[in-house]
Amino acid sequence: MFKSLPAGWEQQVFERADFGVLLKADNHYWLNPYLCSMLSLKELVQPDGEWVDNDLLDKLLLKSSRTFQLLGSQDEQVWLKREHIQAIESDVYLFHNCSDLVVIGNECRRLQGELSKVDDTSSMHGLINNDVIMQLLDGHISRSRRYLNPLSLLRISYEFSAEMEPQLVSRCIQRIAFFLKDQLRWADQIGMLGEHTFLVILPETNYESAASLLKKFNAEPHLSLFSSGEGRPLSFSIGLVEWEKGDVAVKMLKHIQQNVDLTVV
Repeated sequence: MFKSLPAGWEQQVFERADFGVLLKADNHYWLNPYLCSMLSLKELVQPDGEWVDNDLLDKLLLKSSRTFQLLGSQDEQVWLKREHIQAIESDVYLFHNCSDLVVIGNECRRLQGELSKVDDTSSMHGLINNDVIMQLLDGHISRSRRYLNPLSLLRISYEFSAEMEPQLVSRCIQRIAFFLKDQLRWADQIGMLGEHTFLVILPETNYESAASLLKKFNAEPHLSLFSSGEGRPLSFSIGLVEWEKGDVAVKMLKHIQQNVDLTVV
């Protein structure tokens, strides 16, 4: 039976790794500092790195499925994904923190459930309506507040001639909606703030990354919407804002309202 890890690069790697490591030989265990910290079980491991004999570790870490949740408060749920490597003298288990992926997956399922219960689209343009886009924005802000994830908003407004027939305006807005759906990512959510105003929620996107999207609005696919002919906008303007600590939906929309002159045709 091993009393301590052999000296060498293996021990240094395990001790400094930013993921959990557990070695098991018979019914004895060695944990690296990262895993000890996550489990709050530092008292089980001796300062000199000796192995410990404790069935709790086996029940807590090895008897569950490959992806499992550690016991913890609701405010800080920790999910780990386990990998097993069969070594000559012991079993090596690696534990990766996948909490963010689980949280994102759960949030997506929650939002999908909410959307299935409401009329979430504009019947005219097939986009998320004002009420639902604001609910979604509140959810994204709550998540950014909790996990400090980046979040940005785009507000795109179009101006039309007062003499243009409503049917032609509606047709143009529909073309713009198709353009936005085609140019943006699947995770981005597009809704209507007003009759001629779009709101785009950009999850996991900081200001610099969101600003890089502006070039799409000066490229040919978008500018072709302004080509000669009936049913075209006179101009457009774009506002951009990134979530900051303390922001709520109303505050973000107010900031984006003050930033509507980035691009004008």
